[in-house]
Amino acid sequence: MTAVVPRMTRRIAFWRGQLAGPDGVPSPAGGGGGDGASLCGLVFLFLADDQRTDGSAAWRRGRSVLREVEAKLAATPGISYRVRALPGRDGGALRKPRPAGRRSRRSLRRPADGMDFPRALASSRTAIQRDVAALRLAGAIVTRPAVVCYAVTPPIADAITAEEYGRLATDALVTWVVPEGSAALMPPVFEAGGARVLTDHYGVGDEVAHLVRGGTRGC
Repeated sequence: MTAVVPRMTRRIAFWRGQLAGPDGVPSPAGGGGGDGASLCGLVFLFLADDQRTDGSAAWRRGRSVLREVEAKLAATPGISYRVRALPGRDGGALRKPRPAGRRSRRSLRRPADGMDFPRALASSRTAIQRDVAALRLAGAIVTRPAVVCYAVTPPIADAITAEEYGRLATDALVTWVVPEGSAALMPPVFEAGGARVLTDHYGVGDEVAHLVRGGTRGC
């Protein structure tokens, strides 16, 4: 008879495999071997595009910015960042995070037409809570999660969206990047919980990475 392994048990085993050093236990931050738990950061990359405009160039720019942020975080000494692309094509989260800098063809796809933004926020929060719990159970020291969202078009802040976003902002440090022409249209509700809204510019990748490092390590 084949044993049925609970889903959380499988997830913990996955994280232990990701974090383990040669001796099978979590390696310390920086990967140099020795005793001590690893320091891990979770970063969720969110590409918001509700398809109201064609915006293909803006969407490609958003993907480029998020990839740049990921690359800069991957080069950060003393901490191992894991990233997850949110949402998936169906509006939900992709199956599991991956080490920052290890690109996946499945990540950062353009969201499906008619994506339910409140549902995407809710699934993102669920993914954050699940990933943090799994990492801690695997023996890692987890910093405050971060969500980096490039909004090709500013989301509509209806009551349901505002409620779901408020919940997300309590669990993670949120940083928004919006095209220059859309900055004035960004609803103030998305600055709740200490979130930052940045206008896209040449050096925005460096600025976002700096905010993520400072905000996650400071908690």
